[in-house]
Amino acid sequence: MFKAITFDLDNTLIDFMLMKKASSNAAAKAMVKAGLNMSVKQAEKELFTEYIKDIEGEHVFQDFLTKHEANSDKILAAALNAYLQTKYKYMKPYSSVKPVLRKLKKQGIKLAIVTDAPRLKAFQRLDALGITDFFDIVIGFEDTRQHKPNSAPFKKALKALNVKPKEVLHIGDWLERDIAGAQNVGMIAAWAKYGGNTTGKKVKPDFTLNKFDDLLNIIF
Repeated sequence: MFKAITFDLDNTLIDFMLMKKASSNAAAKAMVKAGLNMSVKQAEKELFTEYIKDIEGEHVFQDFLTKHEANSDKILAAALNAYLQTKYKYMKPYSSVKPVLRKLKKQGIKLAIVTDAPRLKAFQRLDALGITDFFDIVIGFEDTRQHKPNSAPFKKALKALNVKPKEVLHIGDWLERDIAGAQNVGMIAAWAKYGGNTTGKKVKPDFTLNKFDDLLNIIF
């Protein structure tokens, strides 16, 4: 049995891209309603494209408005409010995440997050999902200043959990980053195929999860 399981966060525990797209589109609509001289369809397309370039960006809206010579506190405020209202509406864990995590904790398995997201944002998402207390540790970008597949985040988690690589299962949606990164340090890796990321097809996961609760078939 595995002594610990580490999880990526976005598109592994939460449908992050669905949330981001819905929130970005809501912000675009609000911008147009507040005075941005652009069609809603064009605003949605261009704003989401900017978000994909800088998925954790703090100034995407401001940069977008500057690019279109539409700097306005009125438009920015409308966009931010619409974005945040929609974000938390869509901030939900994948089906079965909570009951599965509960079963794993009852078995005494250590659980951790290993994400490229800033640690504070990771905790915000976990808190919004209502699953913070399931995890023994959270490794965010600031902990190593390295992104997966670099070995540093995985090694940091192993040290904090006090376990050997072969005693740990890592689960993530990104083959090149999560799966290859975990395997490179000797961990077992399961691909969260349901997350929709198919880049890195040459990487071979040890397991494939078509839905989150497939994890139980590996553990039990």
